[in-house]
Amino acid sequence: MTDPENARTPLLSYAAILPGESLSVPAFPPGSARGVRLMDTRRIDQRHPLPPPDAGEIAAIITARSRVSVRAPRFTVQTRQGKDGRLGPIGPQHSDAQGWISRLEDAFGTSGIAFPTAQLNHLIRACQDGEGKLDTVKLNAMLAVIDSTRPENELQAMLAVQMALTHSMALDLLRRTQWVDQIPQVDSAGSLAIKLLRTFTMQVEALAKLQRGGEQVVKVVHVHAGGQAIVGTVQAGTGVGGGANEN
Repeated sequence: MTDPENARTPLLSYAAILPGESLSVPAFPPGSARGVRLMDTRRIDQRHPLPPPDAGEIAAIITARSRVSVRAPRFTVQTRQGKDGRLGPIGPQHSDAQGWISRLEDAFGTSGIAFPTAQLNHLIRACQDGEGKLDTVKLNAMLAVIDSTRPENELQAMLAVQMALTHSMALDLLRRTQWVDQIPQVDSAGSLAIKLLRTFTMQVEALAKLQRGGEQVVKVVHVHAGGQAIVGTVQAGTGVGGGANEN
């Protein structure tokens, strides 16, 4: 068994993050060590004959393809890991290394690789198991979340990193409540998960506030003559004479 501490350090360095050669891209990257693996769509017909999609599914597929086509591809990384648990160079899944570096800087709202390197180290540690094996699917999923926030500076990127890690930890704890059979363990994992989920919500709100420059959003509602303004949650009433009820 590999010593976790030795397997996890050192992680990245400036030399490691600058790929010296293009890395091969697997057609279908392996799934998580404890997760699922997507079916190879090239073999569906041969291995598991399936019926064609119905009209509703075809319409949904067309809509989905239209929506996906306008989305920018998320930032990803690729690495190799030896049997001793040590990571190889972190690099792109294509041949344009300098273009990948530019995307790395943009994904973390910075210029230069010092800050992204430090943040990648935190993410990599969170995506390693007890023996130091790196879950690249999980790592790239977190990077997709960070990239989607479009951070404008390092402070916003730090919040995005925290959000990705908080979400992952919360789901791990929720899943853990299904494994244990002792009520105190369920309470402990469940309570911490709830705290993390609340923290995640606050992180989202903090990032949104930073990205709008700390300005407060004010909504103006116009009430026409004879109308009535209600502030609060309004629910439709039922029964004879039912109307709008203010909570």
